[in-house]
Amino acid sequence: PSVEEISTVTLRSDRCVVMKTNNVIAPYEHVKLTIDFRFTFVHSSPQMMISLLQEIFNAESSTRKPSVKSLSSPSVSFAADVAFDETAPPIIPMPSFNDKKKDDIMEKISELIMSGSSFDTTNFLYIHELPLTPVLHSSIKTPLLEEKGSVILTNYALYFQPAILSGSAMSNHNNSNGGIDGSGGKAQVWCMEDVVALARRYDGLKDRGVEIYLSKVEGGKSSHHSVLLAFDSTEARERLVHLITKQCSASRSLPIPCYTDRHFVESAVELWLSNQLNNFEYLLILNSAAGRSFHDLSRYPVFPWVLSSYGDEATMLDLTNADNFRDLSMPMGALNEDRYEEFKKRYDSMVQQQNSSGAQHNHHQDAPFMYGTHYSAPGYVLFYLLRVMPEHMLCLQNGKFDVPDRLFFSMQSTYESALSNNADLKELIPEFYDIDCFDFLINSMGLQLGNLQTGGRVDDVVLPSYAKSAKDFLRKNRAALESDHCTKHLPKWIDLIFGITSRGSRAKSERNLFHPMSYLGPVDLDALRSEEDKNRAELQATEFGIVPDKLLRKEHPGKGDSWEGTEGLVMPDVLRDSYNYVENSSIRIAQKEHVGSNGGFSFEDGMARRSGVTTAGTNPF
Repeated sequence: PSVEEISTVTLRSDRCVVMKTNNVIAPYEHVKLTIDFRFTFVHSSPQMMISLLQEIFNAESSTRKPSVKSLSSPSVSFAADVAFDETAPPIIPMPSFNDKKKDDIMEKISELIMSGSSFDTTNFLYIHELPLTPVLHSSIKTPLLEEKGSVILTNYALYFQPAILSGSAMSNHNNSNGGIDGSGGKAQVWCMEDVVALARRYDGLKDRGVEIYLSKVEGGKSSHHSVLLAFDSTEARERLVHLITKQCSASRSLPIPCYTDRHFVESAVELWLSNQLNNFEYLLILNSAAGRSFHDLSRYPVFPWVLSSYGDEATMLDLTNADNFRDLSMPMGALNEDRYEEFKKRYDSMVQQQNSSGAQHNHHQDAPFMYGTHYSAPGYVLFYLLRVMPEHMLCLQNGKFDVPDRLFFSMQSTYESALSNNADLKELIPEFYDIDCFDFLINSMGLQLGNLQTGGRVDDVVLPSYAKSAKDFLRKNRAALESDHCTKHLPKWIDLIFGITSRGSRAKSERNLFHPMSYLGPVDLDALRSEEDKNRAELQATEFGIVPDKLLRKEHPGKGDSWEGTEGLVMPDVLRDSYNYVENSSIRIAQKEHVGSNGGFSFEDGMARRSGVTTAGTNPF
């Protein structure tokens, strides 16, 4: 029969993967058995599915070595006379990221999906709304997920319509007829009156994203959340940032702040030094200013280990005893002198090898380094958040939980590993200092995480003896972060992560030098010649850790130090200043009032809450 007459599609596979059997989150089950999966279309044509399956099948099979079986029998077939009778969903293996041919095919499919959707203006809330932008190709970024669609800004709201490929769009693609007759799904809407701040963000290593922070009051209760959007170009992002700022500022006495602007960081430093910001809020601000976001696992906010006592040796936590604190003046890799000597030997060996060969190293690939692993990466974030984001961990780990002894089962063992394991330098995440996020320490889902070699079962995280509960532990950990001892030494850690000892020769002298790929940015990416090199660099950086943007060009002052304002302390953003983003003279005043306000939008509420941001299987809005 012709394609138009087909009502059922059959996908035959020699292996399938079953997820969430009986709706239980568990490792995927791999079934090595030839099975036919039949899909019957009752109200629509299967034409789009057939074409997309063929494209994906071609992409996957293009690099396989042919076998006798594959040459003698087809792997994909269609049938018109059978009904869907299987419940297990088929899993189509996606192309390898490193295979350029596959990538090109998948990129074409992605472009087709985008081109097949036009913005439906019936999504507008009001009939009199005026579009301020053309339809912009965009995507919503959430942990490990990306939803493509279209964005349009009106004088009332920002709309995002997810892309849905129609059968007619696929027909036009296959028949090369040119026109597109497609429509998108129901739009998400963010009203301009709810926008309280913006922050420029990265899409991988490309500087073309924006995070929009919103605050809304309903029924006497306020809610805070944000959305991360990525665009096709920096120019499109900048135009939208400018228009949103202009639109929101027109009805307010002061313009909305941008967390990544230099003036905003200067205001935050001044307020922290004058005790108007606590340490937790200040670290959240610095993380946001340095490009970190709760929506991006490769750039998740990073917080320090503050305490060094997590065992059973004490039932009381004495925050006046300096021995209970970690040395914040050194990175995790240098806290154990014996382990650091091993890192140093490797670094010296790399330098000696380059000197003896007389070769000039390529900065992006061959420069000597001390640490081949990083303090913050997607795997580390999900290591901590396993109990609240198990499906994300399964996705990242190819459908498996790690072996029990490598899971996050104990605070003491995790800290000891970060001090002694050559492949473990991870710092903490904000959840360790937020009492409302205690759920990540509790196995409330009843996940079957296995047994340790000692025989113990991995369940709730084993906490220090001085903690009566998960909430009590976070409360005491937060008290340690806000303690006088931590406040005194915190500027040194800030310098290591966001300041003058985070890069270059100062990083080397302070034992803080990571793999050169960790320092890549948009300019470095553009300098790479081939798309293959760019793809490889971006994959390595986003998977294995990215150093936050450098914010400070001088040593961070302490609260007891004499200082003469923040002039010259914060790094000028030469790249983003070149975008000619429009500001006015009141922007610095607005940002300082925004950071220091006790009412209204709170950094702790708007940036530190995982609710709706990292909860498994949900959108953050």
